[in-house]
Order: sequence, then C-alpha cells, then structure tokens
Amino acid sequence: MTGRASLAEWRRNWHLVLLTVIGITCVPTTLPVYTIGLFVAPLQADFGWSRGAIQGAILCSTGLGLAGGPFAGWLVRRIGLKRAILSGLIGMGCALALAAAIHGSLWQLYLAYALIALIGAGTSAVTWSCLIAERFSASRGLALGIALSGSGLSAVLMPRLVMLGMAWGGWRTAYLLLAGFALLVILPLCALMLPRTGKYAADETATSSSGRSGLPLAAVLRDRRFWLIGASTAAIYLAVGGIIPNLVPALGDRGLPLAQAVTIMGILGGAIIAGRILVGLMIDHVWAPLIATIILLPAAGACLLLISHAGFIAYAVAAALLGAATGMEFDMLGFLVARYFGLADFARIYGRLYMFVAAAAGTAPWAYGALYDHLHNYDIAFILSALLLAGGAAGLLALGRYPVDPTDFKAV
Repeated sequence: MTGRASLAEWRRNWHLVLLTVIGITCVPTTLPVYTIGLFVAPLQADFGWSRGAIQGAILCSTGLGLAGGPFAGWLVRRIGLKRAILSGLIGMGCALALAAAIHGSLWQLYLAYALIALIGAGTSAVTWSCLIAERFSASRGLALGIALSGSGLSAVLMPRLVMLGMAWGGWRTAYLLLAGFALLVILPLCALMLPRTGKYAADETATSSSGRSGLPLAAVLRDRRFWLIGASTAAIYLAVGGIIPNLVPALGDRGLPLAQAVTIMGILGGAIIAGRILVGLMIDHVWAPLIATIILLPAAGACLLLISHAGFIAYAVAAALLGAATGMEFDMLGFLVARYFGLADFARIYGRLYMFVAAAAGTAPWAYGALYDHLHNYDIAFILSALLLAGGAAGLLALGRYPVDPTDFKAV
C-alpha cells in the first residue's frame, strides 16, 4: 500500500519536485554564496575594496536569514505559498539589479545583499520545503532530497551565468543576468506551475480536511524537541560551514597541489547532491535520527582525517563523507518538522528553525578563520568540527520516536 501511495504522489506532483530543483538555484542562501567569489576581483579593481570587505556582503545575506526565515514562514501563512514564492522571486530580481547599480560605496553592496535576504525571503528553502512536504507523505524524504538537490545545481549553473555576463559586459551585466534569470526564467515557470493554495488558518492545530494536522507554533516553541532539532542543526552547520570555505587552504597547508585541492572540492560538491537524495530515500523507511547518526559519525572521523598527512585519496574520502553530511541537513530538517510537529504550522516552525541554520552558517567561516589567524593552523578547528558533528548526532537521537499517527501530535 505504501508503494502505491508513493507512486500516486509522484504521478501527481513530480513537476513540483522538478520546479523546486530549478527554484532552489536562486534562493538567498545559495546564489550569493556560489557567486560572490567571482565578483571579488572586478569590484576590487573598480572600487579598491579589500577582499574581506567584499566577502562581508555574505554576512548580510546569510546573517539576515535570522529574520528572513521567520518572515518566509509568516508570508506562507499570510498570503499562501504561491504568492510568497512569486513575491520572493521579484524581490530577488530587484535586489540583484540594485547590485548592478552600485557606485563606489561599500554600504550599497551590503544593502543589495541584505535585500536579497529580506525581500527575497519568500523564495527561501522554507517555502520550497513547505511546498514539497505538503504534497508528499509516503515518499516525503526522497522528494525533499531530490527537490533540495537544486542547491548543487546552483553551484554549477550560477557561476557560469556570472562568467557569461562578465564576458558580455562586465560585472554589472553579470548581476543583471542573474536578475534576469530570476525574473524571466524562474518567475514565469512558478506562475504557470505552482498550484493555487489558500492561506493557513490561524487556529489550525489538530486536523483538517486538507490533511494539515499537527501542533501550532506556540506549542512547538515550548517543546524540547524543537530546541533539540535547532541545537543539533546549528552544531552540524557550524561544523561543515566552518570547514568547507577553509578546505582548499587547509589542504594546501598539508602540501596538496591546488589542482588536487580543487578536485577534492568537486568531490565534496557531488557528495552533497548524492547525500541529499540517498538520505531522503532512506529516511522514508528508517528512523531519521538513526540515519543521521550513521552519516554524521563517519563525517566526524573525516574531520580528524583532514588534520593528518594522509594523502589525496584519504582526503577525497573525507570530503565525500563531509559532503554527505552537508547534503542531508536541509531535507532532514524539513522531514523532522513534518514528522514530529505535523504540517498545520509547518512554514512558521521551519522558519524559526531556519534561524539556527542562518546563525551557524553566518558565523562559522568567520570563527574558523579567526581560529586560524590565532593558531596558524586548522587542527583545533577541525577537531571542534568532529565534536560538533558527534554532538549533533546525539541531539537528534534524543528526539525519541515519531508520533504514532498523524493525529497523535503533542508537545513533550
């Protein structure tokens, strides 16, 4: 029966999974991170800004995810999924176009990236995860895993769009090309393919004809499982968010040639996509915290492997293990929210938990860089990552069993 239900879900909603893969390429947490590096040299050449100052724009886009996540949840509840996503795409396009118009003041760059997070919040992972979680039950994990693998596609596609724009007319053209992709490609697709959905009822708490059973946000915020999920997610993101931006220089310190270090980064990227899909498939059938532990503990060992002089093959294996851990977290987060708290207030609950993601992702690169500046090596930082990954696994294991059935949601 489960197999038939799963097939029926995919027949009805496969196009929404495909749309999410495309949509995730242009969200506030992926597009700025994967493209800012290409803008560093031309902005430095035109305005004389330091590399660190330009990279600081990421803190504006990622850090303001602390507000963007809850705002996205509020938008979904207030105006519905379709309008939230469409408004977010328009906001993203406008913010990117604004970046093309900056003239010499660093605050203008920071403002543009802050607006990406704020007025582009409607197209965040919060809303896209809500879209998929609502329409899949028997195969929710796999659907989330495939849908959110669009972040890997973003890492491949968006830098190439930037390079194309720079070849045509420089960095301003590149920003306009990114804006055009959001407004002229993704926005029309969403307008055509997204289903019309009504607003979330303000007092929807137990069950409804639409199948959205679960706990309201107020009850979830008093539930220890919410804080366990948040703390575990923050620990995992601190660990991998600190390692990934520092992986290439760390491997260089170990004597690895730059070409091999870049190859290892490619392996990590491929493992992120594979991790999302494989973990998504497994958590449909096995208790999700157990799957997370099976992924996280080897990744913790990989952190220790990175501080050894093990050689290219060992480092490649370590990168693959870390990529799998990185890849699992977004779909795992959405899956856990649905299974432990239900769908009645999914968007707002996910939005609050997204604050843990934003805080960790925004501070980890800076914190690990500061550790390196103080100690002149990454050993302590990578040992810290191993402890954080193990701690994240322990926190997820402490969640306990799922509610027995969709009407069994209750705060504990």
